[in-house]
Amino acid sequence: MEFFIGAIVSWVVNNILNRFFFRGRKNEEIIKVYERRILEKDQSIATLRREQKKREKEKYRIIQSLKRSGLSVDKLVERYGKPLNAILISYVTQVRPNKKGFYERYKFVREELKKYNAKTLGGADALIPPAKVPEWIKNRGDLQSWFEKEILKGRYCKLRFLILFDLRKRAFWNSYVPYEQKHPWNFTLGEVLSIEDLFTEEQINKIALSDVIRDGDIAWLASYLLSGNELEVIHKNQSLIEHKLGNPSLREFSNDTILSELSIVLAEYGIPNPDEVSKAIVDEAKFWSSRLK
Repeated sequence: MEFFIGAIVSWVVNNILNRFFFRGRKNEEIIKVYERRILEKDQSIATLRREQKKREKEKYRIIQSLKRSGLSVDKLVERYGKPLNAILISYVTQVRPNKKGFYERYKFVREELKKYNAKTLGGADALIPPAKVPEWIKNRGDLQSWFEKEILKGRYCKLRFLILFDLRKRAFWNSYVPYEQKHPWNFTLGEVLSIEDLFTEEQINKIALSDVIRDGDIAWLASYLLSGNELEVIHKNQSLIEHKLGNPSLREFSNDTILSELSIVLAEYGIPNPDEVSKAIVDEAKFWSSRLK
């Protein structure tokens, strides 16, 4: 009975993963291998009930890792071969006419932008991510028409700027602050954008996961090993960590010569037991390097 329940759970989760992320044969093979590695932890049928919640938690983490920060947003954007249009907006004065024919201050832009999952960059600066930009907006005229009909609706607003741009080709985001800000007032694009913000489900399906992994992605390699706050540190500082390591590929991550330097860098960001974690990351890289030949 326990085995039957486990088989059903495995089938359902596998179909969820395939539905959300992977259509190509290579991507399906990657997920199958990843799932087998998780199922290896649950060899004993006698402990199936106790381990079932743990296994589901692991699978949920994989899904979230793939959709959100398990793979570098920068690398996914780089590998995606088509435009990713976003809308950047900065607004100030907002008013509406009252019954006496005068204009009164009335804040409405932020509320209207919520319908498009707009990300606040700080103050009155906001970004509508590519996955939420209406497909029919192609040029300056479309952008103006959209703003007047869908946001203003007979009200008035003073704009600093309203820009439609290809985030893939015309945007660079990074933080050169050498420390983590605990309570930042302003944010970079990379800090507010997740994979779901950038890509629709159809677009995610077209990204070659194997190519992204081959590029070298320390968050992906660490997601199998770390959890909670430690993994969050890797996510937030991924670009800086990989830059300090010389932006290694998967092949370079799988070489023992990187162990010492990797341990030093991880220690700089407060990762406990950096030697052990470094060894585990290299072992994980070796595993995927052998599977993706």
